[in-house]
Amino acid sequence: MHITPEKIKEAAEALECTELKSFMFQEPTAGPLTKPRRSSRSTGRSTRGSRRSSRRSHRSSRRSTRRSHRSSRRSRRSTRRSRRSSRRSRRSTRRSRRSSRRSRRSSRRSRRSTRRSRRSSRRSRRSSRRSRRSSRRSRRSSRRSRRSSRRSRRSRRS
Repeated sequence: MHITPEKIKEAAEALECTELKSFMFQEPTAGPLTKPRRSSRSTGRSTRGSRRSSRRSHRSSRRSTRRSHRSSRRSRRSTRRSRRSSRRSRRSTRRSRRSSRRSRRSSRRSRRSTRRSRRSSRRSRRSSRRSRRSSRRSRRSSRRSRRSSRRSRRSRRS
C-alpha cells in the first residue's frame, strides 16, 4: 500500500471535520477521546484470541492483587500480634522488676528492723547489767555504812 500525498490530503480532510478540531482544542493534560484500537495485523493474532488472552491476563492480575492484599493483611496482623506480645512482655518485665524492687526494699527494711531490735536488746541488756551492778554497789555501800555506824555507836558507848 502506497502512501501518496492525495491520500494524506483526503485523510486530513476526513479527520478535520470530526476528530482533528476536537483534538486541537483539547486540554494538553487530557487523554485521548477514544481508546486506540489494536489492529489485528500489527499483533499478528486474531481479535478473538487477543481478547481471550487479555481477559486471562486481567483475571490473573486480579488474582495476584487479591493475593497481595491477603498477604499484606496477614503481615499487618502478624505485626500487630508481635507488637502486642512485645508490649505484654514489656509490661510483665516491668512488673517483675517492680516486685523484685519491692521485695528488696522489704528485705532491707526487715534487716534494718532486726538490726535495730538487736541493738536495742543489747542496750537493754547492758543497761540492766549496769543497773544490777549499781544496785549491788548501793547495797554494799549501805551495808558498810550501817556497819560503820554500828561500830561508831559501840565505840561511843564504851
